[in-house]
Amino acid sequence: MSSNGITDDTAVNTSKRKHDQMMQESTSTSADGTTTKVTVIQEGSATMSFPSTEESTVFYNPVQVQNRDLSILMITLFAERRAIQKAMQTKKRELHQERLDKETFNLKLQQYEQSLNGTDLLLQSRKQFNDDNNTGDGGGGGYPDGITILDALAASGLRSIRYWKEIPGVRHVTINDLEKAATERAHDNLKRNQLDHVVLSNNTDRDVGICVNHGDATHEMYLSRKPQQQPIPSSSKTNTSAPPPSYMLQQQPMWDVIDLDPYGSAAPFLDAAVQAVENGGMLCITCTDMAALGGSHPETAYGRYAALPIQSAKYLQELALRILLYTISVSAARYGRTIRPILSVGMDFYVRVFVEIRDDKRGVTNLSLNIGNVYQSSQCSSFVVLPHGQMGGNKGNVYQSRRLTPSVCPETGANFKIGGPLWLGPLHDQSVIRTALQRLSDESCVSPNLKRIATRKRLEGLLTSVSEELDTPLYYTMPGLCQALKCTSPSNKDFKAALINAGYKVSGYHKEPTAIKTDAPDEVVWDIMRAWVERHPLKKEPQEGSAAAKILAKQKTIEVDFTMPKGGIPGSNSSSTSKKDGKKKVSRFPNNPESHWGPKRKASGKRSNDES
Repeated sequence: MSSNGITDDTAVNTSKRKHDQMMQESTSTSADGTTTKVTVIQEGSATMSFPSTEESTVFYNPVQVQNRDLSILMITLFAERRAIQKAMQTKKRELHQERLDKETFNLKLQQYEQSLNGTDLLLQSRKQFNDDNNTGDGGGGGYPDGITILDALAASGLRSIRYWKEIPGVRHVTINDLEKAATERAHDNLKRNQLDHVVLSNNTDRDVGICVNHGDATHEMYLSRKPQQQPIPSSSKTNTSAPPPSYMLQQQPMWDVIDLDPYGSAAPFLDAAVQAVENGGMLCITCTDMAALGGSHPETAYGRYAALPIQSAKYLQELALRILLYTISVSAARYGRTIRPILSVGMDFYVRVFVEIRDDKRGVTNLSLNIGNVYQSSQCSSFVVLPHGQMGGNKGNVYQSRRLTPSVCPETGANFKIGGPLWLGPLHDQSVIRTALQRLSDESCVSPNLKRIATRKRLEGLLTSVSEELDTPLYYTMPGLCQALKCTSPSNKDFKAALINAGYKVSGYHKEPTAIKTDAPDEVVWDIMRAWVERHPLKKEPQEGSAAAKILAKQKTIEVDFTMPKGGIPGSNSSSTSKKDGKKKVSRFPNNPESHWGPKRKASGKRSNDES
């Protein structure tokens, strides 16, 4: 299994040597005097320890370094966007006091917005705080006006400590875990990183600092949800001294960022998470249950996500992401909220999404336009994606259910298999992706904290692929297209060239080297394959009635041209890029850094009956 990022074997071996050098054995003494043998590692700016035994409830997996590095990058950019939003709100209030006409007001506001820089705003805020309190720069965290982060399934606290030390603009971080051993290890790691002075006893008010909380993740998030909109009981109306019902109280402030990184599925935590995050806040969600999301166990996926993957489909990597986003979107819609995917990626053995949540009741009414099903031919790679709703009526705001047309595969006459529901909207916010790439590639734009990112080359490859992706659901693969015809395979470049010459857009997909995303209809895709078979005849005539015979019997509807287009092919030349175009060489699909690169065994900690 390959994943995005590293360049060559030399870089891989160097990375592995660095990893080995960062790990060493040590001992840790608990409050009751018990001595435990631990392994100490250095990741980013954090020094961490975890028990050396295989049976420990807390473990370290180097595969997830890229996950944490990417999260630091994306949350850093989110903190900058929030700082700009707050500055704009302040400026609006100032301009309103000047009683300007609408045109002047908008002009001044636009000029001010263009002058803002998120990094500068955060640095100015930190400098002001240090000057006011006569303190030095203590790292990323400690901004009074900064963001709050809940690491809901934190384990040893490595991710949380890196967030505090490496992300500018953080006000508060809560390290939460259900395992007592994990929270004890988190306390030990805070001491190891000289962060005792910022540790808080509780997180009720989200004061500046870090809080370690031993508790259930869903309970912790439900404490921060908005009060339910229910009628006030008559007893409360007549008795003015009686406290309001508990369901009308919001017990704790909402979070700016909630990070969910479970061992397995994040589905059990989504209902709480979409309620507990601020309007405009961000959810960072990992799911490692790819056996379910990836189609091996569709019945399990349906139980968790209320959606079915298609086992034989070639686009399962993207389908997994879209099923997860569908589940998040409908969870949020129940509370009048919508999602805005910032980045959605498959990495190694898991998927990771960064999603902003907004209060948007009008957007909820439009949700059926972004939710739909995929209809996959049972005999070939043809598929149809159909939204659940469509615009209708004179005012264009009446939503009608869609009808499937045609009812069978137009190429083979085979029945369709149904997959989904799935998210049909964008997977990424390309403006954020461009900013992220700029931060990674341009040394002058990289903040001191982002320079600690160890997997920068891997992230550059990943985000470069993402930046080139078409905003169209799902994809074809060359092996899948050729399998139906039993023909030799054209190269990805030849096939993409034919699509471009036919007037369509085309791209790859960041997790699948043979993927072809295009806005061309099925018939054009198969016209290109028919033209290829004409130039490269089959060794054996297809059996009568087979999928190949039916597809090849149809006449082409377009003239197919395999010559290389003048503008080249977007996303090609991943291994060698001309110096004239000024682009940096990146490797999109590198080898894994070491053998057995994948998930570790699930933590084996056992709780007593009372704790359970």
